[in-house]
Amino acid sequence: MYLYHSHHPPATKGPTSALRIAIVSTSYPRHEDDPSGHFVRAHARQLEQAGHDVVVVTPRAGGAFGWPGVAARLRERPLRSISAAAWVARSRATLTRMNIDRVVANWAVPCAWPIGVAARAELEVVSHGGDVRLLAALPRAGSRRIVRAIASRSRMWRFVSTTLLDELLGVLDRRTRSLVERISLIEAPALDLPDLGQAVARRRAEFAGQRVAVSVGRLVPGKRVDRAIDHFRSRPDLDVLYVVGDGPERARLERAAHRHRADVRFVGEVGRRDALIWIGAADLLIHASRAEGLSTVLREAEALGTPVVQVEGRPTRVP
Repeated sequence: MYLYHSHHPPATKGPTSALRIAIVSTSYPRHEDDPSGHFVRAHARQLEQAGHDVVVVTPRAGGAFGWPGVAARLRERPLRSISAAAWVARSRATLTRMNIDRVVANWAVPCAWPIGVAARAELEVVSHGGDVRLLAALPRAGSRRIVRAIASRSRMWRFVSTTLLDELLGVLDRRTRSLVERISLIEAPALDLPDLGQAVARRRAEFAGQRVAVSVGRLVPGKRVDRAIDHFRSRPDLDVLYVVGDGPERARLERAAHRHRADVRFVGEVGRRDALIWIGAADLLIHASRAEGLSTVLREAEALGTPVVQVEGRPTRVP
């Protein structure tokens, strides 16, 4: 288990007394340019700036949690589930001993249940997408039991989109739905963007007049980067597609692009700042992810002024 203690001096004091807050998350940046869980760090900094004392409970690098995602890491090495269970047990025990006022659990499972519910402090939950899909995929009796345990202990359950809340409510019975609706709130996570103006201009100059599209994200099945490549192939107005990111699907995607003689260039894994530069410099972001609570990449593209096409279903292939 890894504990991160806030070291940023508070900019202002909030309207209420300062609290000691524990943020529990399976994803938190290890350094300033780490793209993993940057929205969790942005929220931590907001709380710090409001005058609160923040500690983040998150796994150490390696094990079941980390790039390119827990599902891919467990498929690669199923025994990593043992370290995941051990982290959950240690984190739950740590929270019961800590002198804290509030727990903010990012992801309902496992951060709110079974970890956060064990703390002797008020509980807030934030659902981002994968946790809701996991709850929806469980047998109905199991998902209802977990949701009731979370909702009965929480002062607030934040969902990053209405669609995500509706997805969870759709698998619950009337009593459990009522518990969730009573404490639910729709709120997008904090988005912290550095100043990229000059870096974006330099990257655009490197394109030498080409019409450039990008696809940004982990190369895992759920991101459906093959659909992004298909869409690029159907667009004669685009010259090149840069695939920014890495993962277990890369070799298959590279073979497919080569087979179709498409000008698709694989950048590989980059830091968050460079990923943002790629987005800001592109003429188009192609997004084909199967399902997300609220896509951070789409929000980043909007903030950077880059047009987006979201690929639905199976795009038409050009001969």
